[in-house]
This record gives sequence, structure tokens and C-alpha cells, in this order.
Amino acid sequence: MATQAETQPKAVDSGRRPYRFAAEQFWRMIDAGIIPDDVDVELVAGRIYRMTKHEPHNFAVGRLAESLRSMVPQGLYVREEKSMSHDQRTILEPDVAVARGDLKDFRPSPPATSEAALIVEVCASTRTADYRDKVRLYASAGVPLYWVVDVDGRKIDAFSEPQGSGREAGYARQATFLEGQAAAVVLDGREVGRIDAKDLLPPIEPPHES
Repeated sequence: MATQAETQPKAVDSGRRPYRFAAEQFWRMIDAGIIPDDVDVELVAGRIYRMTKHEPHNFAVGRLAESLRSMVPQGLYVREEKSMSHDQRTILEPDVAVARGDLKDFRPSPPATSEAALIVEVCASTRTADYRDKVRLYASAGVPLYWVVDVDGRKIDAFSEPQGSGREAGYARQATFLEGQAAAVVLDGREVGRIDAKDLLPPIEPPHES
């Protein structure tokens, strides 16, 4: 039998509601120094998240960006841990993105996620964000290829064929590439190279001898 507490609806305080920020407010806080330049943050659905990055994550990001820069064709360029606009309440900072355009061209505003040919997140301690929230966000933006480099799982998960919108957005195809299995880098329908997870991940430390 259900108790009285279980059957009662959750109380909602009409005088206490979470405040969500707009992208314009987010940029103003950065410009005003409220959010320091050296703090990595993202705005997701109006909420500000601070990101903590450890060395395994940093190693993988650096190696991946280096690999992609050696293979991207003209008309595309690599952005490493740089902001990208998404909608009026979301500003993301992908670990690595291949955007359309030219690095030499100055733009007063960051490119949109919809302008990316490939976005990659390095998953070290952000599994829910990378495998659930950002799958939806990048799919809804029509990003054709989304990778998650899983540091703990030592693999690359490649998502392709975006479909749907909003909370129903996702990718129709997912492929997993373990160490030793190179994932194809396909940009705008053209394979430009392959990347193996083993070339991105830090070495596994051998157990300490007692």
C-alpha cells in the first residue's frame, strides 16, 4: 500500500524558480569579467557549467587536434576548445571541431554548431553530457559526424546520420572503434583520413611492483 507521502504530488514553490541565462547574458558576463577568461564554461539550456579538464583529457584533445589539422582539406579548419553558438540559451565549447571556413578569416562571433562538419568530445569524466545531452544537441544542429573519444573505455564512438529535433534528436547510426581499429574521418561526404584511438590516448600505466 502506498503511503500518504508517496501519493502526494511534489511541492512546487511558486516564489522560488531557477533562473536560466540567455546566450546574450552569458557573453555579457564574460565581457564584464564576472566569468574569468581562464575558466572553461558552457551554457546549456540556460545553465552554466564549469568544466574541469585533467591531463588524460588534455593529452587526447591535443593529439586529436594535431591529427585532424594534418588531414582537413581547404575550406575547413580545426577549432580546439573554442566556443560555438547553438541557440539562444546554449553556447557550447567542443573539445575539437572541424568547422567550415578559413582560420585566417576573422569573425566577430563564433561559428554555430550547425556549421561544423565534425565535432569531437573527449570523455574522461563527462559521460552523461557526452553520450546523452550532446548527442541530442549536435544531432539537432545537423552535425553530420559526432565522435566521443572515451578515455576510460579506450575507444572512439562515432555517431552519424542526425535526425529529429529537440529532445527527440539523435543519430541513426553508431559505430565503435576499439584500439587497433581506425575510424574514418569523413568530412562532407569525403573520407580524408583515419584515426586510431591508440594514437590519441595516454599509455596505460603498468601496475607498480611491490
